[in-house]
Amino acid sequence: MIERYVAELNEALCGPRTVKADLLAEARDGLIDAAEAYEETGLDRASAERRAVADFGPVATVAPDYQTELALAQGRRTAVLICAVLTIQPVAWWMLLSLVGHGTGTANGAGYDLVNSVVRWTGGGAIGTALAVAIATGSGVRHLGPRRGLVRAAGFFAFAVCAVFAVLGALLTFYSTAAESLLGVTGLPMTALLLGIPLVAIAVSGRRCLTAA
Repeated sequence: MIERYVAELNEALCGPRTVKADLLAEARDGLIDAAEAYEETGLDRASAERRAVADFGPVATVAPDYQTELALAQGRRTAVLICAVLTIQPVAWWMLLSLVGHGTGTANGAGYDLVNSVVRWTGGGAIGTALAVAIATGSGVRHLGPRRGLVRAAGFFAFAVCAVFAVLGALLTFYSTAAESLLGVTGLPMTALLLGIPLVAIAVSGRRCLTAA
């Protein structure tokens, strides 16, 4: 009965694997403890497990609270990922330019400088917003409550970050004096590795936020 119940609960939930595994293990342990307590009162094992499962509540009633916890965990992960990527991106961009033979001191023109300024300001704002989301879906739950809507907003925010910084990255490449090298046979793989893959990871995490929420 207990294993069947936990399996049904597992099917009803969607979210980060490690957090989900911890929640299911906690539920299983609680059910086992309850069943053992009923056994001590004289019930056989099967009856004790049925009683423990009945006390725990139907999956349809229990699952929403567990799902909210999983959604908040996914929201935190997405926010932290955005902070990490946008903090590392300037360093990655500098490394990329260095690898293709163009130092940061190279004159790139007014267009590059304008886009670069937009990147700095937009990046700072995005990092600040992501930090606020991480706090709100973590310790802030005590004051704001467990809001799945916030996780859904985090998912859309992740998509917005991907779109904005993909465009800004393309503009930086276009205006950079290293554009030919960055988009060449030798530079393109490194460009995708340092600039493209992190944005894809953010998009995937944002999609998981929407699914979990």
